[in-house]
Amino acid sequence: MSLPRIATPNYELTIPSSDKVVHYRPFLVKEEKILLLALESEDEPQIMNAVTDIINNCVTEDVDAKNLAMFDLEYIFLQLRAKSKGEDLSLEMPCGKCGTAIPFTLNLLDVKVIHTEGHTNKIELTDNVGVIMKYPSIKLKEGLDNDATEVENIFASLIGSLDSIWDKDSIYAAKDHTKKELEDFFESLPEKEFTKIQDFFTSMPILKHEIDLKCKAKTGKGKEKKPCGWKEKKVLEGLQSFFA
Repeated sequence: MSLPRIATPNYELTIPSSDKVVHYRPFLVKEEKILLLALESEDEPQIMNAVTDIINNCVTEDVDAKNLAMFDLEYIFLQLRAKSKGEDLSLEMPCGKCGTAIPFTLNLLDVKVIHTEGHTNKIELTDNVGVIMKYPSIKLKEGLDNDATEVENIFASLIGSLDSIWDKDSIYAAKDHTKKELEDFFESLPEKEFTKIQDFFTSMPILKHEIDLKCKAKTGKGKEKKPCGWKEKKVLEGLQSFFA
């Protein structure tokens, strides 16, 4: 006779970049174990592998987490974390004046993907030529060469994030062209037009949340002790900021 199993609830969320609705279940103990082991390693690639494995396990639709935009992946994981371990997360940050740890509680459901006004992945370089870009993913990051120069990896990221090039006559899918052809295209751009593509990366949506901190620690000695009172606005960005 098989052992009983506890039914898990199902929830839905909207993927920020595509507005696609998907369904998911909370972590099970096996996923929690995967995450804890990765966090203990303090190895970023191992942590991100754990995150992608957990998303692939918990999202019921056919979603490949390694191909998701980074901000999509981070948002989905926070939703999973909120429904699995509770919406409130206890964190602390050091006071900018006295260094005392300031504890605070963050509701994970308050964390949103922030979109820059005017941002688009369809970039008009001239009246007749433009590009359509894709958002960088974990898969793209994993494909970068650790031994390559920074410039080489910048161009590798550009090529990996290119969906297609268009002109007045046709659309040219990046996947149908060689790496050398795509490199030549980017290298042939005037600086002004290349800056438009750089702006796509600097203005991409980002998982971000602002918090107002106030230090209540008492500083000084003896009768001279008084509340620190330091106030500061902190910005939490990226998934690592939300790991307790």
